[in-house]
Amino acid sequence: MKVKHTLALAVSAVLMCSGPVSAAGATKAKPAKTCLIAGWENPASVCAAHTKVISATCFNCHGSNGKSNSAIPSLAGQEKAYFVTAMKDFRDGKREGITVMQKYALGYTDDEYEAMAEFFAKVK
Repeated sequence: MKVKHTLALAVSAVLMCSGPVSAAGATKAKPAKTCLIAGWENPASVCAAHTKVISATCFNCHGSNGKSNSAIPSLAGQEKAYFVTAMKDFRDGKREGITVMQKYALGYTDDEYEAMAEFFAKVK
């Protein structure tokens, strides 16, 4: 677990040092989305990178970008509510017989479940 979060923090640090993202051409500024990573509030660009990093941990079993080519279900295009509920059920031990998923689900926060659900819902 610590390796996953350490990797996410390292990627986040690199992105934070790369400079601001330009909003040139934007007609109306939206409030910037922030997220907490290891207790630190981060800007939207770091949140997006963090979501990609934690979602990538699913690729080993569920295929590139969540598109499975095996008996393991695809995550790509999955509805957000279903994904979040499934992850919470794995974490809470409500889905038995799938040992690996319960261990993975323990490593994420509810906000990270939401972010991953949004990521996979957009993949077609």
